Amino acid sequence: MNDRYDLYNNWAWLYNQTMGPDYSQPQLDLLERVLLPTLPPGGHILDLCCGTGQLIAPLVASGYRVTGLDGSEDMLHFAQQNAPQAEFLLEDARTFDRPNTFDGAFSTSASLNHLMGLDALTQVFERVFASLRSGSKFIFDLNHPAQLTRWWRGQPTEGEITPDYGWIITPFYDSPTATGAFEVTIFQGADAKPRLLSRLFSPLRAVLYRLLSRPRFIGLRLKLLQNIAFFEPHWQRRQLKYPIKGHAIVAVQSALLQTGFQDIAIETIDGHTPVDDKHSAHFICTKP
Repeated sequence: MNDRYDLYNNWAWLYNQTMGPDYSQPQLDLLERVLLPTLPPGGHILDLCCGTGQLIAPLVASGYRVTGLDGSEDMLHFAQQNAPQAEFLLEDARTFDRPNTFDGAFSTSASLNHLMGLDALTQVFERVFASLRSGSKFIFDLNHPAQLTRWWRGQPTEGEITPDYGWIITPFYDSPTATGAFEVTIFQGADAKPRLLSRLFSPLRAVLYRLLSRPRFIGLRLKLLQNIAFFEPHWQRRQLKYPIKGHAIVAVQSALLQTGFQDIAIETIDGHTPVDDKHSAHFICTKP
């Protein structure tokens, strides 16, 4: 697999413990509302860009056959642990070839924003279209330009701290070029033992970090993470950067129609329309 996907190996372990589980329930609610009622009993579902596979296990438990596809070997390593009954494919979403195989497909967590051009996005649509049986639905979400402009402003938006590690996400977006990135900064303890004073205060820090993990303290938590060197001077810092593209909703809709999809609905994750600059766009379309 090429370097483009190897980059995602670097935070697979962290995604598996944090964002994967956190994001899965709202996405599962969406699938239960718009995809699962359209499937035959025991239908075959494609989870495109499945990451660490948190959505797959409950679908398998509900009696569906699920195939997860991702370009990151490490992401799939955790996905196989999370859903050992599923099938997994280490392939490129732009070139995979499974004709007339699936009764439905989905891609969540704005995974398709990582495709840096409309041509590449259209390639994915063509591959998904070919892989679906007639009458099947394809569900996916994107962070669109108006939303990215509003929220991705170079300030930390998410983060977590534990006695063993911390992480923080800072998203950036440039409206004129419709490109951006999110930086994942990971803090972890070095192999060397911390100094005596640090060890003495370790229980106190653990209590503090548990308290700050509560949702209402996110502001304080992000502030502490930005100054983590003061609290955890022995921790090492690693920074990862993941580029994204802000695909215009109208252009995406046009590409879907060009591919052959029909009955395209665009709504928020809760089913509201129209989609505004506070919410991501969820596309629901059908292969005739």
